[in-house]
Formats: sequence, structure tokens, C-alpha cells
Amino acid sequence: MDRIQEAVQQEVQDVVVQKLRAEIDKFDIASLVADTVEHRMTDDSVLEHVDNQVKLTASRIEVADVIHNKVDKKITELVTFLTPKVQQQVKDNVERILAETINQLVKTINFPESSIPTSSIDWSDFRLSSKQIQNYRELSGIEDLSNNVELTLLDGAVVVENAVVTKDIVTDRLEVGNELQLGDVIYNNLRDRIVNSIPEQQNFNKDIEQLNIRLDTAIEEAKKFDFKELEVTGETLLSDVLYTTPGNKRVGINTMDPSDALTVWDQETEVVIGKHKTQQGYIGTRRRQDINIGANNKVGITVKSDGNVHINKLNLMGKTISESSSIPGFAAKAGDIVLNSKPQAGAFIGWVCLDGLKWSGFGKIQE
Repeated sequence: MDRIQEAVQQEVQDVVVQKLRAEIDKFDIASLVADTVEHRMTDDSVLEHVDNQVKLTASRIEVADVIHNKVDKKITELVTFLTPKVQQQVKDNVERILAETINQLVKTINFPESSIPTSSIDWSDFRLSSKQIQNYRELSGIEDLSNNVELTLLDGAVVVENAVVTKDIVTDRLEVGNELQLGDVIYNNLRDRIVNSIPEQQNFNKDIEQLNIRLDTAIEEAKKFDFKELEVTGETLLSDVLYTTPGNKRVGINTMDPSDALTVWDQETEVVIGKHKTQQGYIGTRRRQDINIGANNKVGITVKSDGNVHINKLNLMGKTISESSSIPGFAAKAGDIVLNSKPQAGAFIGWVCLDGLKWSGFGKIQE
């Protein structure tokens, strides 16, 4: 229903718009506007109104302000142009008058004695000759022919800028910075005096031989004594084998860097005894090496570097446990066990001794 109403309204609107456009096209709007304007311009009242409006607008224009602004601008330009010249003329006149006044005062003023400190005087080009000094007394022992400062007197020192030419030098101490050049006569005399002042060289060989004899005698005497106690408070190295030092509470054998309470080195192998962790001790090695435990030069237990333990022949609670690839053919005690080193399906895990040479298999392996 709503769509039908919208369609009807749109259709009515389109028809009305078309009718209005058709009616408007019948009129010449431009001609009507021109006729209206021409009619208005011929009306005296309209012309009088326009004339009054023009006069009113013209009376509102402030001509005085325009002229005043132009005058101010021109004055500012002139002042800007003339000010530097006037300032320079004033500065020149002031400096000239000031210089003339100072020169006049300097020429006429009398300075009191010691009123000008010497540090305030420029001495750079100052020159003074003996002719300018009243009552100057010539010093017959000194002749000054230099053009520069060659000798400077200081408190406690005399500085000579260049070479010193003299016949004799008398001094208690002579210090030469770089090189000392001496004539042949002076050099020979000085050399002879130095050589004569050196005492004859002592023969220390005899003293060393006597010292060695006394030392060997002392060692031999010490070997005759048995020390019941030996207390050492410092670092100790005995026979270049046993080493210990205060503070670390460690002993090294064949090493001066023990890692545990006791560290023993035998060629490339290390064995230690020390603490493993809290309430646990440790006997073994800290390095990637195997540890063998045995007796009568036979290894009974081997602890590999990876932690595995190898036991060649185990006696557990009086019973011997060993291995073999076949049924044992030797006599043993009842209860001894021999494990099969080559187990296979249908065979036994091992054999147990019943008595003497009598063995019986146990633990048959299922196929």
C-alpha cells in the first residue's frame, strides 16, 4: 500500500513540474527586467535618492587621515636616513674634544712620586742607555756588547742563555744535562783519578767455595737427626713434591694447585680426597679419567668416567659371582654363581654350584 502511495505522489509531482516549466517558458524574463530598470531610472525620486547616497559616501572619506599618514611616513624616512650621519658627527666631535682635553692635562699635570705602578707602564719598546742616567759610574770589570738578554740573575741562580767561555771553573758540584766535552789533557787526568779511586777487586771465589763446604756440612749433619715434630707457619714445599700453604687447608702432592683437601698427581693422572657435598665425602678424580680399585696389583673395581662401575669378580655374602660363556668346569663352593656371558634363546641365564664340580643351570631363556 505504501509503495502505491509513493508512486502516485511521484507521478503527480512530475506532472506539476512539467506544467510550471511550460508556463514559465512563455514569458521573456530578460525583457521584463530591462523594462523595469528603465522605468525606475526615469523616475526623479529614484535619481535624487541615488545622488544623496553618493554624497553621503563621499563625505565619510577621511582625507585628513590619509594626508597625516603620508606625512608621518616621509618624516620617518628622513629621520632614518639622517640619524647615522648626525650620530657620527657627534661622536667625532666628542672624541676630538676629549683627546685635546686629555693631552692638555697630561702635559700640564704633575704626578706625585711613585703614584704610577710599574705594572701599568708599557715597557715593550723602552730603551735606557748609560747617558740617560745621572751620576752613572762605569764598571771597568763588565763590558756589555750584547743586543739581547744573555745573563739573568735570579734568587739562588744565574741563568746563562748561550755558551760560557772561560779559562777555569771552580765549583763543588757540576751537573751536565746532555753531553760533556773535555779536552785530551783534562780527560786523561780525570780518567786516571777515577781509576786510582777504585779499590782492588776482591776474590769472591774462595768465599763461595767455603760457603758451599759449610752448607754441605750442615746438610749432612741435619740428615743424622730424626725430627719428631716439624711445624711450619708459612708456605711449604718439601723435596719439590709435597706442597701446602696457610689458609687454603689443602695439601698437594706433585702439584702446587691442589683442588681438594688432598690432591695427588702421578704424571697425567689425578686422584683427590675431599668433600663432595654436605655430609658427603669424595674419593676419585675431578677429571675425565677412570678410577681403578684393586689389590695385589690386580684391578677389582673400575669406575668409568661416565659413572659405570665394572667388577671383574664379585663376592656377595660369601658367595662368588663371576661370568663364563659355558657351563663351568672348575670346582667351587655351593651357592657360587656364574653368569652366562653369551645368553641366547633356550639357554640359561647362569649356573649355580651345587657342590664341587656339580653345576646346575637357572633362569632358562624363553624362545
